[in-house]
Amino acid sequence: MAKHSASSPIFWIVLNLAVGAMLAVGGVWALQGGGDFAADALKGLASGSNVKILGIAFGIVELLSGIFIILQCFINDGFGKLGYVLKVIICVIWALAIVIADILNGDFGNFLSWVYTFASHLIVLAALLITRS
Repeated sequence: MAKHSASSPIFWIVLNLAVGAMLAVGGVWALQGGGDFAADALKGLASGSNVKILGIAFGIVELLSGIFIILQCFINDGFGKLGYVLKVIICVIWALAIVIADILNGDFGNFLSWVYTFASHLIVLAALLITRS
């Protein structure tokens, strides 16, 4: 069992700030036409004009979720269920992106590189799942 120490609140604040910043930046990138790993994987499922619409929709969800996570470090659950719903959407899409991009379409030619990328995506998913929402 892990010990709880006085540094635990600092750990949670740092983790929430990091995950919130990652989501907010990923959301801005998606709104600009690019995106992070999850946005790219999600847009890979669509075609034509749906790619742009899906990118914008996911960018908005990701940006708002990131902002809510950051703000919740300083205010106590002021967003009710909206923050929770956005976080669930992000977690589901991130998990689907891992399955699609890393497992189904993974480049296993360089196995160590694949394991490293897969592990980093799982770490982000775990951080998303344990941060406050």
